[in-house]
Formats: sequence, structure tokens, C-alpha cells
Amino acid sequence: EAKGLSSNDQSLIYKLIVQKNQGQGGARNTGIDNATGDYIIFMDQDDHIDDDYVEMLLKTAIKSDADLVFSGYRHVRTDGSISDEAVLCNDDWCRFMNITPWGKIYKRKFIEDNNIRFLPVPLGEDIYFNVLVYSHTAKAVHTDYVGYSWLLNEASVSNTVHRRLDKKANMLTLFRTMEKMDSADKWMKDSTFEFFILKTGIFHILYLVGYEKTKNIIKYRNLLFKWIGGHFAGYKNNPLIGFGKPVGERSNVRYVITIYMMLHRMHLDGAFLRVMNLVMHVINNLKK
Repeated sequence: EAKGLSSNDQSLIYKLIVQKNQGQGGARNTGIDNATGDYIIFMDQDDHIDDDYVEMLLKTAIKSDADLVFSGYRHVRTDGSISDEAVLCNDDWCRFMNITPWGKIYKRKFIEDNNIRFLPVPLGEDIYFNVLVYSHTAKAVHTDYVGYSWLLNEASVSNTVHRRLDKKANMLTLFRTMEKMDSADKWMKDSTFEFFILKTGIFHILYLVGYEKTKNIIKYRNLLFKWIGGHFAGYKNNPLIGFGKPVGERSNVRYVITIYMMLHRMHLDGAFLRVMNLVMHVINNLKK
């Protein structure tokens, strides 16, 4: 949290809160409940920010009087080298390129006035939070400044959670909860949101490859697409599916979604997942 800017004031005030493990969402909710400043930022434990990160986002927030400012980020390997950098632009899709709470600054009064909190589940809690933010704000702005470094750590909590499948670590829990939002009707008619749901579901399916049993992945795939088809009738022809779309998205993400959807339309994604799961299990066993 921040109460103002002062280039001469180098002092920081910390408040350490100890509580029973409630996951990232629970920890962040406690942080919000105890915050007293005008603005709130979040960081993941493995990541780091540039020295001017808070100052740059805070200046933009104050100047624009925005409820939310979102910025780009870097993918950083464990050896410190930069894998790639995402610079966000001012369009609908850029809001969904980075749906995490980090890389952003929020006006605390806006969060409190709209009672926005993280979902108390291990998977998708941050997506729920930001979709609620987008639902209620009339003033979200972007900056092309990049000062957040996201560490690509295979052993991180987020990666290990994505690679298991249970009743809580399941995108269907998130999707079904978002059905109940007061803004759900609007989002279910939004092609950008539809593409985001496709991206979220497909990437979680692919995260499971090599870690879950094939029959569990196929069953999960079937349930996800049954839900998607029940809420987005024309999802197979979403206008953002394509090697050159959405504009601003990283090429590897565009290619994965486009190729997967090509296979899905031809009813070949199940066979693809079976083969890939077998190959990845063999590779993982060889590494042991």
C-alpha cells in the first residue's frame, strides 16, 4: 500500500500478519482487510520488481484517477536471464493477457466499495478477482511501462497446483462461480471473454499432460468443453482464434490456442492428448 510519493523518504513500514494457511487468495484477502493506504499492489513470493515500479504505477494511478492501472511484465528464468517481455496495449484483450493481481495497482476505496475479494480456492482465485474488478470499474488504464519480473520456476506453488486435478484445483469450480456474478450475463455475450475462457481451459488441460492419468485428462476435457459449449454456443468460431490474433498476445499463446482448436473442431484433440500424455510420462520417468 502507498500513501504518497516522496523521493527523499526511503523509510518503509511493514505489518507482518501470521495466520493459518488459507492459500494465496486467503492471504491476499487478509492483506486487503488490513490495508489502510490509498492504493494496493500485490506480488508473488518468487518475483521481483524494479526500483521505480511502485512509483511509476502510482504516478499513473494518481494522474488518471483510475481504479486500476495494469502494466506489462517480463518472464525471467531462474538464472536471471529474460525469456520474453509482454508490453500491454490499450485494448480489451490486454486486460486478459495478464489476469493475475500482480503487474497492477488498485485504488483501495474502489476494492472496498465493491467488496471485491479473491475466491478461496487454489486455482483461479486471481481470475475471479480481476473479472470482478473489470465488471465494476469504469476507469481502468494501462501503461506500457514494464517493471515486474515473473520468475519461471517449475517448482513454484502456482505451477504445482496447475499440475494436479481435484475438486478444488479445477477450472470448472472457477467457471461455475463466475456464472453467479451479477455481471455474468454481460460477460457471457463478450467474445473477448469467451476467448479468455477457451485459453484458460485449454492451457489447464495442457498443464496436466504428463502429470495426470490420461482418462482423467480426457474426462476433464469433456466436462470443460461441455460447460463452454453450454454457455458460448459459437465458441468454435470465436473471432479471436487465429495465428495472428489477438493483437498484442504472445505468438506462442496464439499458436497453441489456434492449433488446439483446429484439432478440437476435427474431434482430434482427444487423440492428441493421449499421445502427448504418453510421451510426457516417458520423458518425466527418464528424468527421475
